[in-house]
This record gives sequence, structure tokens and C-alpha cells, in this order.
Amino acid sequence: MLLSYQFVPPFCPRPECPMHYEGEHPAKWYRKDGHHETDCFGSVQRYLCKHCGHSFSTQSFSLDYYAKRLVDYEQIFRQLRSTAGIRDLARNLEISRGSVQNRLFRMARWSIAQHCLATETLHINEDLTFDGFEGYTRSKYFPHHLNILIGKQSQFFYAMDFTTLRRKGTMSAAQRLYRNFLDQVCRPDPKGVEKSICRLAEKIASLTLRSIKEKLYLHSDDHQAYPRGLYRNHNLSTLMAEGRVVHLHRKSTKEPGRGNAMFSVNYMDRQLRKDVVNYVRKTVNVAKNVSCLLERLCIYRMHHNFIKPYRENEPKSGTTHGSLAGCDMGWMNNLLARRFVHRPFASLLPLEASEKAIWFRLFKTPLKWGDEYLPKYAEG
Repeated sequence: MLLSYQFVPPFCPRPECPMHYEGEHPAKWYRKDGHHETDCFGSVQRYLCKHCGHSFSTQSFSLDYYAKRLVDYEQIFRQLRSTAGIRDLARNLEISRGSVQNRLFRMARWSIAQHCLATETLHINEDLTFDGFEGYTRSKYFPHHLNILIGKQSQFFYAMDFTTLRRKGTMSAAQRLYRNFLDQVCRPDPKGVEKSICRLAEKIASLTLRSIKEKLYLHSDDHQAYPRGLYRNHNLSTLMAEGRVVHLHRKSTKEPGRGNAMFSVNYMDRQLRKDVVNYVRKTVNVAKNVSCLLERLCIYRMHHNFIKPYRENEPKSGTTHGSLAGCDMGWMNNLLARRFVHRPFASLLPLEASEKAIWFRLFKTPLKWGDEYLPKYAEG
């Protein structure tokens, strides 16, 4: 989207510059530096930072920075949350699959930034539940755990982390032989679940420090790696030793109703199976790239927390999962009204370990060698 011609640069977009911060800046820290013509956005004003000598333009602060054509983000957003796949989106919008992936990449960073800002000022007043949601990437030889952290009362989607697992269960002799071959090529980390929970524990610890409750109860099933992962995180283990956090684990059941302590994560499991095309039962839209899957989930998380009604039988009440969790919905609705317009900068965000790994594409895709492609404009 083309930003206003009267746009005033809020800061220097170069992270190394002393003018790269939000807030008041000294007068005349920049000067105008001409224009350049583009086919997509017309005449674009350029600026020059007087402190670092770095030039930038109005488009440097736009979500469409470095884009070569305009695409309707709202159409992608509406279709993505309704089980549309990449090819579906490309056909409906009459653009290439690469263009769809590029716009999802941009939308995911905006969604991560919005979620960070929302939870940074959140003082929770509820207990938390977490569990591992199972799916697979590329093929059933590479199952994975999507460890999700959900509010027990609000069903607010607080955080997620990812780990690839080794295939388990009944297999034929040929399948077992092929799995042994894959183990020699890229065997998943045997302690992947434990390390994933350790990263998730960082978010739990930060939420606990801002919690209104004197004692926060953390519910999970009886997976053996969960306690080890929680105690592996120094900050959370300290809070648990002080009695600020109590971990309650029990045998996992699918008992319906709120009497089940795991109701909120079971509810989230159902929502993901229903709304995310890669998790639909017997889907042919298998996720082929871990980073792309997590980016789509970040966009869906934003929809679930702040747009989807808390209960579909009362959609006009205006109650969302975010409002029940305690978010400032006045500020949030103003932000959502301008969604997918401004470019977020990672250097100005309080990213947790899991969010940082998603932003910088640090999660590895099985059988994919080398680092994931990360455009330079995402590193700012």
C-alpha cells in the first residue's frame, strides 16, 4: 500500500543508526533527498538520515516495501483462515504461488509484531494450559509437535513452538527400513520436545511476572518431557521453586465440557483441524516447509485472538478471546483497522525465543539443506 505523500519518517530504518528508535527525535534529523519513479507506487519521496548517511523512502515503512505489484491482503487473509491452500489463493487472485508466499511472509511479520505488542502489556488473570498438537511436514516420516500455550478460561492463543519428531507406531518392514535410512540423513533431535517446551517456558515466565494472580496453575497432560522442559528454563524453574507457578499434569482425555482441565487446548486442536488446510484430516495439502507453515499459523493466531467472536452464537456481543484475556481492545481495534499497512521492524520488538525463531526462519525443514531464504528487509 502506498503511504501518504505527507508522511513524516518516524525513525531511521537502519538498525545500526542512533536514530533507530520510536519516540521523539531531534529536529531536522533527516532531509528530503528527491524522488524516484515506480510503476507500482508512482512517485516515491526519498529521505537522507543526517546521522548515518543512510537513504530511505516512504516505502521503507510500508508492508509493500520492495514489492513490484499490489495484492489485496484482505482477500488473502479471509481465504487463508477458511482452509484455502497456496494454489487456491494463487488461482483466485490470478497471481503466482511465489507472490502468494511473499505476501504471506509479510503478513506473518505484521501478525507477530501485533501479537508481541498485545501480550507485552497484558496482565493475565487466568491459568494456562499447554499441549503438543501433532501433524506432519513433507511426509508421515516427519511428524511434528506444535506445542501451543492457551488461556484456560479465555482460550487466548498465547504462544507456540515447533519440533520435528521421529516417526513412531506400526510400520511394515520396508517402512522401517526407509525410516532407518532417513535417520542416517536427518534424524530429529531425541530431546526436541523437551527443548521446545523450554523455549515455550520463556513465554510462560514472562506472562507470570505480569500476572495479577499470586499463584499461576499450568495444566498439561502427563508427557514425560514436559516437566523436564519446564525445569530446563532457568527463569521458570525459579518461579516454580518460589511457588509462583504450579505445574499440574494429568492423563490426557477428550472428555467434553469445561470440567476437563485440558478443554481449552482440545478446543484449539479442533479449530486448527477445521480452519488450517495443512491440518485437516486426510488432507492433500501437506505442509512442505516448516517456516511457511508457522508463518501461516501466526496469521491464523491473530484472527483467532482478536477477530473471531468468543462464541459464535453471540457474534454481535463484540467479545473476543483477546478481550477476555484482558487486552486493551480499544487500542487493538484501532491497530486492526490499519492492519497489513505498516512494515514492522524486528529490532524494535520484544520478541521471545519462539517468535524470534519464526521471524528469522530458524526452524529447519526435514531434508532441506542450508538456511531458509530470508529477505534483507525482514532483518531490520
